[in-house]
Amino acid sequence: MSYTAVEHEGVRHRAKGARTRSPQRGRYFFAVAAIIMLVLMVAGFHPYYLRGKAMAERTISPQLATLVFVHGTALSAWLLLFLVQSLLVPARRLRLHMRLGWGGILVAVVATTSGFMLAVQSVRPVPTIPFWGMTYQQFLFVMLSEVALFSLFVLAGVLLRKRPKLHKAAMLLASLSILAGATVRMPVLFPVFGEAGWQGIFGPSLTLGAVLVLVRSVLSGATDRGLTAGFAVMTVVFIAASEFAVSEAWSVLAGVILRP
Repeated sequence: MSYTAVEHEGVRHRAKGARTRSPQRGRYFFAVAAIIMLVLMVAGFHPYYLRGKAMAERTISPQLATLVFVHGTALSAWLLLFLVQSLLVPARRLRLHMRLGWGGILVAVVATTSGFMLAVQSVRPVPTIPFWGMTYQQFLFVMLSEVALFSLFVLAGVLLRKRPKLHKAAMLLASLSILAGATVRMPVLFPVFGEAGWQGIFGPSLTLGAVLVLVRSVLSGATDRGLTAGFAVMTVVFIAASEFAVSEAWSVLAGVILRP
């Protein structure tokens, strides 16, 4: 064998080895991401988990208590399921992963439906109170945008279930899209991101998303195009939603939505 042939063979084996190692390096990436998001969810909503209290230790309206419980349970179940699913794949329990996936669709439907209902019903009695640099009526659009984006990412994940890389990216983004509700309840983040505008509302979750995209790319040795593109869409939607929420057009539309 010539020197050139030996050199070529060595390059081929090194490339094959790199391809083999890359998946191993990122084997538990999605599970770790799920744990981080679960920790943030518990940190933000611990007053509710421990004492049944709303943000800033406020008492939850009896009219909303059941809806809050259903929505909170569904979102918590979604993140727990995301963690379990992320562990089943590297464990090669694919059949169980697929079976649980159909249950995840039901959880997502409950989370979406209850999310839309809770957003509207919580704003209707007090539309003018200030909340994160805008009125609560304006903030309604932000909440609806989160629920809508979660639904779209879940739908994308279901439709792309036979394309594992895109499927995993969509489910990660769906989970990331619901984190703002927890992070706005964490005063420790206020000095960094502020308490108004899209930076205060979505800054923490978008920062986490950017870190996850970067780490994913490093571990896989290449840019995860699906995850990167989806995260870019999320960023644009959240910033645009925060801007549109304070527009006159939304004020008119919100008046129609909140009409008894």
